[in-house]
Amino acid sequence: MVSMIGRWAFLAAVAVSLSFGQQPLRLSLQRALQWAVERNTELQLARLEIERADARVQEAVGTALPSVGVAANFTRNLLLPVFFLPDFRNPQSGQLQAVKIGSENAFQLQLQATQVLFSQAVLTGIGASQVYAQAARQQYRATLARTIAEVKKAFYAALLARELWQAAQASLRRAERFAEDAQVLASQGLVADYDALRARVQLEQVRTLVAQAELGYTAALRQLKLLVGVPQEQDIELEGSLEAEYRPEELPEAETLVRQALQRNPQLQALQLQEVLQRDVVRLYRAESYPTLVGFGTYVYQGQSPTLSNFLTARSMAVGIQLSVSLFQGLQTKARVEQAEIEQHKVQQQLEQFREGLKVQVLLALQRQQLARQRLEVARSTIAQAERGYEIARTRYSEGLGSQLEITDADATIRQAQSAYAQALHDYLAAQADLEYLTGSVDLAQFGS
Repeated sequence: MVSMIGRWAFLAAVAVSLSFGQQPLRLSLQRALQWAVERNTELQLARLEIERADARVQEAVGTALPSVGVAANFTRNLLLPVFFLPDFRNPQSGQLQAVKIGSENAFQLQLQATQVLFSQAVLTGIGASQVYAQAARQQYRATLARTIAEVKKAFYAALLARELWQAAQASLRRAERFAEDAQVLASQGLVADYDALRARVQLEQVRTLVAQAELGYTAALRQLKLLVGVPQEQDIELEGSLEAEYRPEELPEAETLVRQALQRNPQLQALQLQEVLQRDVVRLYRAESYPTLVGFGTYVYQGQSPTLSNFLTARSMAVGIQLSVSLFQGLQTKARVEQAEIEQHKVQQQLEQFREGLKVQVLLALQRQQLARQRLEVARSTIAQAERGYEIARTRYSEGLGSQLEITDADATIRQAQSAYAQALHDYLAAQADLEYLTGSVDLAQFGS
């Protein structure tokens, strides 16, 4: 599935980082996806399910192949077996006499072979096992696609948390600079000491915002490490940015996306195979009441002797066919068929419900992406205007024309504009990851599937 190169590259990177005193691992989105595919627990379980499904196919095919067996035994008769027969010397007496048969020592070697010539249950079972193997592979693909989407969104969330932290740090630098300026102006008598005091209070408030943003970034990294499979004690550094990941494209029509989702969604395809499998299970139980034709052959080599030498031996051989028909099994077959049909109806209901839910998810993801794009256009111009407004407010304050409140408001406006822009980028990319998963557009080939 996934090349061994990716596995050894990850282990080598971890080993190198540990050897240099916990140097941070540099983690790009593509590397995070490769590691998650290799180490994700759900994917490992799905691979094991594929192996089990392949073994079931072999088992089902084996029921159609010849069965050959050998049996051998040696018997030491401590008392010879007897038959009771009429007394031939005096038939009128009606008495019986015991007649000993065989010898003290006897052996038998038997070779037996059977071959199913016709059995609807065997044929249906082979077909059902093959569908089960296909369903297991499709379920793996669905799990892989979902894991890729989850890792992408976790990576984008971590990038967003980092940018919010950086925006708070930039606000802290502005607050520090303003507090220094206010202290200088107060010492020169140009502003009141109260303004310098308020500037220091505002500075401490911004420090709290920075600490909260850093905590959010740490939590986002922990969630990402959990999905990727990186130890929690290992530090990581993210490569890239939301701006670099953003590639604006023409958004398709909603009808087109819904149609693609109904045709290509991996989880929907897995459910469809489950429905096919359940139909085969119904046919399999019904086939229990169908005739079965089996061919057989036996070869027997046996011998007897009163001593352990000079055995009198004989051979026998026979071939034949056997027809069996189940006439009544206490309504067990009927009950099993009914249970299987109920399960089939349940899968059909799940399929219908999933289709309707899939349509809703596609439309909602498209709406989120469209809204995020609109917010991006507004946020771009807002940042430039907010930065210009801050410089104007700072200049006015230094000239004694403005108030400290203008500085505080202008700084908050910059921080909010930067946060809104980063949030819009994140929402666009997260919605895009959802749409790729829902419409089956994820390129799974690059991950070995």
